[in-house]
Amino acid sequence: MKTTAIIAEYNPFHNGHLYQLSKAKSETNCDALVVVMSGSFTQRGDICIADKYTRANWAIAAGADIVIELPVVYSLSPANRFAMGAVKTLSVFDDVTLSFGSESGDLSSLQLAVSTLNYETNEFKSLLSDYMSQGYSLAKARTMALDNENPIVSELIGSPNNILGVEYIKACQLLNLPFEFHTVKRRYSQDGGPFLSSTEIRKMLHFGEDIKKAVPPFVELSDIDSKKFSAICLYAINTMTASELEKIANISEGFENRLKKLTFSSIEELLALTTKRYTKSTIKRIVASATLGMTKKLVSLAEENLPYIRVLALRKDRKDILSVISKKAQPFLKASDCAECSPYKPLIDMDEKAHRFLSLVSGMPDKVLNQPTFLNE
Repeated sequence: MKTTAIIAEYNPFHNGHLYQLSKAKSETNCDALVVVMSGSFTQRGDICIADKYTRANWAIAAGADIVIELPVVYSLSPANRFAMGAVKTLSVFDDVTLSFGSESGDLSSLQLAVSTLNYETNEFKSLLSDYMSQGYSLAKARTMALDNENPIVSELIGSPNNILGVEYIKACQLLNLPFEFHTVKRRYSQDGGPFLSSTEIRKMLHFGEDIKKAVPPFVELSDIDSKKFSAICLYAINTMTASELEKIANISEGFENRLKKLTFSSIEELLALTTKRYTKSTIKRIVASATLGMTKKLVSLAEENLPYIRVLALRKDRKDILSVISKKAQPFLKASDCAECSPYKPLIDMDEKAHRFLSLVSGMPDKVLNQPTFLNE
């Protein structure tokens, strides 16, 4: 089966996503279009604006054949681990073309960037080490070192979707996966046009502005309760001990001690702790991980085991895809399909916990909370 795969968040699904999905499907001439999608939290540490089943069905309505959940241990991670988890999940498929959106729209330049990063010169390594010692994050230090070594590549990976594209290619190389690659140049609009980013759409929704031009007609949205979300997160951070925080995913280098020096009354106070190394997104991932109780040990459990496949949505006439998945992994259609003794049980429990947290701050009805999967009619 010739498979085209897309790694996504769809927070929310918009016209740009529809354009990319359509281009990927037509230009790769695939037998099946697979989407691996973040469940309840995004890579930048934000809670999703709609539950995972709703967002998965947007993808099915747009032309995807199956939507698989990216476990929260990966979705709430820096770009390299996010990419590694998504690509590992896709390893259950054969003959895969991985399609992604990029600012450059030029696959050869992204592959050149990967080659440059894979073969670091001594000068680059020295610069990288120097910038890291000054307190910069790995991503920022790498960009700064490249400014001196290869400014063209540095500029290229200065854009978020280009960065993820590079990380996807690197992850496939590290896992020895013979994936093909395909990229679609991102489209942008100004002044409320049809191609707005997810960030712009969420801002418009928050301020009660009309978003209909920016999303397909099957996408309906309502904003989450940000006050409730903040209150739950603040309670978690303020009541955990330093030793408890030390075990939380995404925390390192004694950051738990900085957190315990203060009592926080707002998320803004937490985000004010940003440093060269701890960016706003990093802190948001830490806050979300702490609120969920997601530990480094749980992340290691996922990394040490083969991928598990949690099906969120499936086109009714494509149940044959489940047979393909079953050759390499067990597809779970609902959480209860996972046995109590399974090594995946703690991971699936964490995915469910994240889903319940989202339901709490979004007002999602109980019948959706317990929905195992949707088979599109």
